[in-house]
Amino acid sequence: MRFLNQRAVTLCSLLFISLFSIHTAQAVNCNNYQAQVNQALYWQDLDQLAQLLRTLKKLPDCSAPYLDWLERRMSNMASKKAKYWVQRGQLNRAEKWLKYKYTPVNLWQTQSVRGDIAAKRKQWSEAAMFYNQALDLIVDPKATPQKPSRADIERVYKLATETQLLAGTLTNVRSSGHSSGAMRNNIAGIEIKERPIPIQFVFGKTALTKTGQDTAQKLVTYFQREQPDNIILIGHTDRVGSDAYNCFLSTKRAKALKNYIVASGIRADMITTIGKGERAPLELYEPSLYTQNEIDQINRRVEFAINSAISYDNACL
Repeated sequence: MRFLNQRAVTLCSLLFISLFSIHTAQAVNCNNYQAQVNQALYWQDLDQLAQLLRTLKKLPDCSAPYLDWLERRMSNMASKKAKYWVQRGQLNRAEKWLKYKYTPVNLWQTQSVRGDIAAKRKQWSEAAMFYNQALDLIVDPKATPQKPSRADIERVYKLATETQLLAGTLTNVRSSGHSSGAMRNNIAGIEIKERPIPIQFVFGKTALTKTGQDTAQKLVTYFQREQPDNIILIGHTDRVGSDAYNCFLSTKRAKALKNYIVASGIRADMITTIGKGERAPLELYEPSLYTQNEIDQINRRVEFAINSAISYDNACL
């Protein structure tokens, strides 16, 4: 009898442990955290969301689409918080919200805000990199299922172009000629025609600097891959100097770039050159972001267009 009692106690203990284990397994699942997630989303509590996300990633029944959705919500919320502080000039506070635990995935919005922070600090190369990354995310349907507004796309494109001109280098053409960012022909349905590029010349002359030659060579690689039917090069200058002199200089610089491209294997009869001098300054998205010297640097540029007609308004005769 005593043996049977001990056996019964053992069986009861095992049953209790088994039931407790089942209850625990049932308790720790994705659905049990839904209320906490919803509450944290409502209050925009990114610290709580970051903690919940770490827990949810350990649960086998949390689906990848659900985790991806939550990560996107978090990154979007964090980018809005960061943008708020950028607009108020609090860049360090803005950067706090762009840390990995708050932005587990990079959205076009997060990279755009990172570009804003770098631009405010006049870190032009970093700003150009982030804006161009934002453009790449915009055109990727997996990264951005819902296309941004035209105004948002144009903003990022303009800032990518302006900061790249100030950085002085063309970074979004690979050795294969494949283009990205602002060098794309089409960005989420918006056709890009005249594209400014940071071709640098020796001051007051038509000779390309070493950096200018590097950019020109990347442009050659791009043309070789695209194989356009026609290429138009448009030279521009800053506001310093007379109209006649700037017309002369911009035309000569466009021709100098053509000569470099032709020497690299592109047919001369495909290329048309135009000078516009100081007559067509770049329409800046946010002029207050730049000093006058920086605006002058932006306007000392060459633009190109392929397979399309362009405006000859303000062209030098």
